[in-house]
Amino acid sequence: MKSHDYHVFLEALLPIAFSALPDDVLEAPVALGEFLKNLCANVCREDLLMEMHPNIVVILCKLETTFSPEFWNVIEHLPVHLA
Repeated sequence: MKSHDYHVFLEALLPIAFSALPDDVLEAPVALGEFLKNLCANVCREDLLMEMHPNIVVILCKLETTFSPEFWNVIEHLPVHLA
């Protein structure tokens, strides 16, 4: 898959694929998709970016508690630095 395919997968298809999971598990991947959607919008507002920065830390903490440690490597912490 190319980078755009991964982008579409994370933003749109991942929340749909995980929709059968319980709400506490589903919350973090959906929030990650929403974060990426806001980050890649055509127009980025400064106030929204300032709000997104602390939220991504919480989202990644939820993902780390939900999924096993084998899932994580250095690249999963990249969104902290994007906003």
